[in-house]
Amino acid sequence: MLYKRVALVLIGLLIFGGLWAQGKDLLLSLAVPGYSQITNGRNYGYVMLASEAALIAGSLYLDSEADLLLDKSYTYALKFAHLNPGDYDSSFLKNLGKYNSSGFDADGYNAYIRQEAQSLYPEDPVAQQSFIDTYAYGDELYWRWESADHRSEYNSMRNDSLDLQSYGKLVMGVIILNHITSGIDVLRYNSQSRRAQFSVDIKQRVPILKLSVKF
Repeated sequence: MLYKRVALVLIGLLIFGGLWAQGKDLLLSLAVPGYSQITNGRNYGYVMLASEAALIAGSLYLDSEADLLLDKSYTYALKFAHLNPGDYDSSFLKNLGKYNSSGFDADGYNAYIRQEAQSLYPEDPVAQQSFIDTYAYGDELYWRWESADHRSEYNSMRNDSLDLQSYGKLVMGVIILNHITSGIDVLRYNSQSRRAQFSVDIKQRVPILKLSVKF
């Protein structure tokens, strides 16, 4: 256990020493990919910087287009599903595209809730009604699509918006990776200019481990 603790301390000292010596370059590189590379004469930093700008622009574009499609699908539902204006959550908007109406008629959301109640409590009408009262939509959440084609168009716009949101998240992941890669690159090329040496000495019959780091 003692040797493991000593090893962990040594590793920590190496990491801390390296970061302390190159902290400025590392922080700048993590904040702005390619900046430290450019200031240190490494021209591929321009590629990192240009990639960062393109990725950020792409992310903003995808988010903007996704929001526009969501707004468009909402306006479309107001017109062709006779939806009341309001602030609806994603679950409701998903059900809006899944069922022809909010009512108890065929292919209506409340009809589905009634079937679920009967399936869960086949011999208990009171429990059935309680389930319906809890999960069925009221008149304030009314909708009815004029046609299946209108509902299909709504779903198409909404799905396209969700796809754009997914692409935006993917781009954001690439942006984060670009920052990390830039930081690792700084650690890599700076580490080439330093050396670490270990030595053991004995002083008054007590072994002493010495660490020498050259930057």
